[in-house]
Amino acid sequence: MRKQFYKFTTLLIVVYGLAAADWVHAQWQAEWERVQAAARKEGKLVVNIPPSAELRKALEETLKQKFGIELEIVLSSSATTTKRVGDEFKAGVRYFDVITSTWDALSYNLLPMGIIESLDQFWILPEVKDPANWWGGHIWTDSAKKFAYSPLAYMLDNIWYNTGHAKPEELRTYDDLLAPKWKGKIAMWDPRSGGAALGIWSYLWLTKGESYLRKFTQQNPLLVEDRRLVADSLARAKVAVAIGATYYSYASFIKVGLPVKPLPPSKEGTFVSVGNGGPVVIKNHPHPNATKVYINWLLSKEGQQLYSKVFGQATRRLDVETSWMAEIGVRAAKDSITVDNFYKWQNAIEDKDLTVRRPALEFARKILP
Repeated sequence: MRKQFYKFTTLLIVVYGLAAADWVHAQWQAEWERVQAAARKEGKLVVNIPPSAELRKALEETLKQKFGIELEIVLSSSATTTKRVGDEFKAGVRYFDVITSTWDALSYNLLPMGIIESLDQFWILPEVKDPANWWGGHIWTDSAKKFAYSPLAYMLDNIWYNTGHAKPEELRTYDDLLAPKWKGKIAMWDPRSGGAALGIWSYLWLTKGESYLRKFTQQNPLLVEDRRLVADSLARAKVAVAIGATYYSYASFIKVGLPVKPLPPSKEGTFVSVGNGGPVVIKNHPHPNATKVYINWLLSKEGQQLYSKVFGQATRRLDVETSWMAEIGVRAAKDSITVDNFYKWQNAIEDKDLTVRRPALEFARKILP
């Protein structure tokens, strides 16, 4: 009798469990369909993304085709965009719905102004919410773990050489850059510009120290504010080695057969990038339903596949293939390192930004001409 009771109880638990799962599934599906219908009525979304004509085109076409949403896209850096949003908000202008940023750019004005929405309140799709779909779980670049989500994590080849003027075996460590033969023959994306330029500079500041960077500056590197001009100087053999620019800055030169190649990863390692960051929602945004559709799609498997393929920044989603990206000098963190090493080698999350990236930037301002 007792055995039958236990069987009956177990059956009830299973039945109730299945019923609850069906109810949850029906709930999010109904909400997702409602939001899509409302987004189509809004018909528009204003977003900022990093400068990329290819990414712009892909996003515009996809959101229009799938959801009937016209994207109005502003191409600009996060530093430029956050200043603009802050100024507009003070003036009562509500233009942007979503921008792209890490914590660093947000921290100077938008976060202190209190005009950023908590991102996870916009998540509807279970595949986005489930941390098991993300390498390292949900990773945020702000300590509050609410505003600046990081869907990306990767290492990248950002030291390149001109094959007619340098050999990879001559440049296996960062110390090799200090050899007399490279004096005046190195171009560097100015770390005071931020981005990957500051990322590699900060990594050297942390791992090699200020004495190393002082010696490096005595090599009289050509400091360039635009990464494309860094690549151009290498392709035209104005320098033998270039630091900071990555594959997409060199793509056009490679296509026409100019002699530029990435150096193999240094024996001393490199920093882990979180790219340009993730979607950030501005408070009182004008298109609330289109915003939800965009964020859920962008963080979905499909959205991250498109973003990684078109823009060349590797997603943390475990269900997106990224091993092919090594061919373009990008090594996805999930394919290459442990989560512990991600936290050790990155310098963009709030605590590391404050203790590594910003002191390194101040040092660059102090010693660079």
